[in-house]
Amino acid sequence: MEECKWTVLYVEDNQLNMALVHHIFKRNLPSVLLLKAETAELGLQIAREALPDLIILDIGLPGLNGYEALEILQQDLATCHIPVLATSAFAQSSDIEKARKKGFAEYITKPFQVKAFTETVKRLLYGEDLQKI
Repeated sequence: MEECKWTVLYVEDNQLNMALVHHIFKRNLPSVLLLKAETAELGLQIAREALPDLIILDIGLPGLNGYEALEILQQDLATCHIPVLATSAFAQSSDIEKARKKGFAEYITKPFQVKAFTETVKRLLYGEDLQKI
């Protein structure tokens, strides 16, 4: 088994999306350890403890939503440096623009296009040199 070089935290309340992303990582990103949280509150706790290289955060979470969680991450000195990838079913350009203005590194719409999702994760983890991951 390949040693994990990166850690990604995925915060998502939908079990089907969670299973899909787990499969994508297992198949396409074997050198990445995927941590999972079903709520923003748990995700914030894991982020502070694990200090992942990337956080993938659903915007439409129950309770604390993705925008609120991002704000907390940005204000915490331990997590403010971690890039955060927004995911949402909202695909309007105004939704994407709002997320970028709030500070998300990227925005991926659901349902995921596996190739685009994988390439975005790779780029956020390793910059432009996608061959190293």
